[in-house]
Amino acid sequence: MNLRLLLLVLCLAGNVLLAMALVRPQRAGSATADSPASNPHLKQAVAAPATTTTATDAAAEGTTNAADFSWLQFTLGDYAQYIKDLRAFGTPEPQVREIVFGAIDATYRPRRGALMPPPKKRDDTKFWVRRNPFGGQARMTPEQKEQMRALRKEEADLVKSLFGPDIYEQIAKDAGGTGSDWMERQYGFLPKELREKVQEIEERMNDDKSEVYAQAQEDNDWQSQQSDLRKIEKKYRDELAKVLTPEQLFEWDLRHSQIADQIKNNELSAFDPTESEFRAAFKYQQVMDEVNPPRDPNSDTPNLTPEERQAAADKRKAAEAELAEALGTNRLAEFKLEQDYGNRSLIEAGVPKDSVFKLADIKKESDDAVRKIRRDKTLTPDQRADALTAIQNETQASVNGLLDDKQYKRYLNQGGYWLRNIAPPKPQPVPAP
Repeated sequence: MNLRLLLLVLCLAGNVLLAMALVRPQRAGSATADSPASNPHLKQAVAAPATTTTATDAAAEGTTNAADFSWLQFTLGDYAQYIKDLRAFGTPEPQVREIVFGAIDATYRPRRGALMPPPKKRDDTKFWVRRNPFGGQARMTPEQKEQMRALRKEEADLVKSLFGPDIYEQIAKDAGGTGSDWMERQYGFLPKELREKVQEIEERMNDDKSEVYAQAQEDNDWQSQQSDLRKIEKKYRDELAKVLTPEQLFEWDLRHSQIADQIKNNELSAFDPTESEFRAAFKYQQVMDEVNPPRDPNSDTPNLTPEERQAAADKRKAAEAELAEALGTNRLAEFKLEQDYGNRSLIEAGVPKDSVFKLADIKKESDDAVRKIRRDKTLTPDQRADALTAIQNETQASVNGLLDDKQYKRYLNQGGYWLRNIAPPKPQPVPAP
């Protein structure tokens, strides 16, 4: 019992370091404590390797005690036997995994590191200089990235061969279930035999995306970044379409596509949809992106023919009708309200939805009045400016009646720019010479 307690303490104190020590080859003629001259256990192992006692033998004979303990009792180099020895010694299963994972990582980490290009020289005393977090990954060649993926797969396959194909799911459950739940949410719609293939395609997609992120960081060109990310996603989505059914591909889109991320994190952040509402909103947004794709700054978009414009209008109308049927009148009104960034920011700040609806009505009335004034050709420029200023003052007073000072300032900075644009800015007086 004392020996088992000792092993537990050693495991918890330095599992990874111990594992590295296990797999590190001994140097001939070393004068350290691990040399044959100074360590009787090592001397015995060197002198008579055929009769070295393993943990399994020691446990069976009942002769092992703390004073005689040596890591050389465990079989080195053979992970399967190593695991058997640790289990026979009474090591708890989580610690067995920790030790063996550390030993495997110590073997593969130098190989992974050898594939990474050397870092660019930099002056670390310049703490104010911006660092590109994607720089190392971006400098890897396509061949190096492919080798890195192969190496990671080799390591994962080794772990699965030793602990079973579901080892990573089991680790997630042992950690509290969050990782396992995430895997189920993201890939539960797929049979297990397809999950690894889909994840391999996603890994290559994410590698390509990392290059785009790195380049955008260097160039500070975020508009081109979004265009490039869409192209990459389309490329790999087409690849996924070859291994997934249309139904499975749609489920993948719901969980992994940029459209899904966009509506989850932005457009529906305050809407709090049910699953059926999210699916309906997703299908609607898919159609909107198809008929009105985001502009690509690096290419000239050809003008649509009249027939193409009509087809796009018909698709848009059908999508809106399907969304209205799925959400119902009240929820559709909320959905449309929260498409506006300023309205979403208010709701997220705690402003009641009723007040935000009233604010939307105020904006519509103001827009209608401003449009009427600007179209009135009977007004002189001064009269038009005065009328617009009056509308602006009245509108701002109405908005101030709905929001407190903090909310009003937040709204002006996050979507309420239209309030400033109602009337032209007054010209500043020229100072006297």
